[in-house]
Amino acid sequence: MNTPLDPPPTRILMVCTGNICRSPYAEFLLTSGLAEVDACGFEVRSAGTGALRGHPIDASSAALLGPLAATAADFTATQLTADLVARQDVVLTMTREHRSAVLRLCPEALRRTFSLREFARLLDTVDSGRLPRPRAGRWKHLGPELAANRTSARLPDPAQDDVVDPFGQGPEVFRRMASQIIPAVERIIAFERTSVEEDSEPR
Repeated sequence: MNTPLDPPPTRILMVCTGNICRSPYAEFLLTSGLAEVDACGFEVRSAGTGALRGHPIDASSAALLGPLAATAADFTATQLTADLVARQDVVLTMTREHRSAVLRLCPEALRRTFSLREFARLLDTVDSGRLPRPRAGRWKHLGPELAANRTSARLPDPAQDDVVDPFGQGPEVFRRMASQIIPAVERIIAFERTSVEEDSEPR
């Protein structure tokens, strides 16, 4: 539990369309992984650009969560709003189109809004030595640091940064969704784990 002297949790928002398939799946994976690194350091949630408000997580996405599915039992879809975006340290979308939708609502979020796969990919370009310690300062500066590398690290096919939409599709499309989200989430968790280890070392 955080004490009054602890910095506030870093807020990360996942965004897709209906907020029942992709973004909640990514939300619960990232929440679980980051909690293993920093139990109270992060607050991960999700929303949809056209949310199916009040709906639970899609059963196929929940099934892919395995043991984590129990943590999603009370989940209900939430509509994306400008106010919600404004409160986040980082916004991670499932596609470039979702990123554009976020920025139409909240243009000032430009340097802290990325597609999920883009964000994970850009972590390989960051010089951790340029980021402040500890976690709160690191994540405040992380978005602008990665945004500065967008152009030089751009993919030949930008569509590779998108996550497939499995809504209404069969199990194979949900598995493809998972295969695109899992490596990105694991890269973010690995980044934070390495950063925490570096935080404990003298500079």
